[in-house]
Amino acid sequence: MTPDKSSTGATIGNRSLRAVYPAANTLEGAGVPIRRALPTRDGRYDPVDPFLLLDDVELQATSGPSFPPHPHRGFEIITYLLSGGMTHEDSEGHRATVGPLGLQHILTGRGMWHGEEHDHSQGTMRGLQMWINLARSEKSREPAYTAVNGPDVPVTRADHATVRRLAGEGGAVTLVTPAIYQDVTVDPSATATFAIPDGWQGFVYVISGLGSFGTGAETVGDGEIGILGLMGGLTVTAGTSGVRFMLGAGQPLREPIRWRGPYVD
Repeated sequence: MTPDKSSTGATIGNRSLRAVYPAANTLEGAGVPIRRALPTRDGRYDPVDPFLLLDDVELQATSGPSFPPHPHRGFEIITYLLSGGMTHEDSEGHRATVGPLGLQHILTGRGMWHGEEHDHSQGTMRGLQMWINLARSEKSREPAYTAVNGPDVPVTRADHATVRRLAGEGGAVTLVTPAIYQDVTVDPSATATFAIPDGWQGFVYVISGLGSFGTGAETVGDGEIGILGLMGGLTVTAGTSGVRFMLGAGQPLREPIRWRGPYVD
């Protein structure tokens, strides 16, 4: 979202961070090393509802198999590439390669199989995959897939901040669950405030640099995730090298979940 200002021109930002956690190292797919930011190390879902998972992966040009075909059900997936390329193929007949700063949106709905393989021709790949829960009333939807190239992602620039709008309001793809997902860069030593609907929950995940977030000026650095409080806009002050982070915020579903590996019922 764009920086938020009151009618008097003063910035509005009174949202705090509940906690900050480092991402955990683990393996996925064909033994691919990843940094897992969500679930956080305390394992709690309620403070970040409707967000289920956030993985940060980097694959070298010489890496082997990535993520062979596997099933999913009950949520939405956004895979966003910071660099390199990834090829997707699924049981619904979709096949596409997404390049740098592009993304893919998968509505797994009632269930589908898909696989993702690193496109070695585009060199080193770094990407983020996020899962967003579906309300129980939406979990039986037909599966769907959308690929978006980097140049087609809307970008806004205001008040020392650049925002790539990946999903949600004004974004490249529409979500079933009310939420936004954005790639945000704040200029070195600058301050910007971002409007987030009251009551929405979510996170900031720092990709590079260092920033101070929220009313408590909590420091969040590369590979760390900050969990958003519930009310007000979010004020961010970048360090001397700037800060780039993912902002995810959504309307909590407040429904119990049954999480069984690739299925969320």
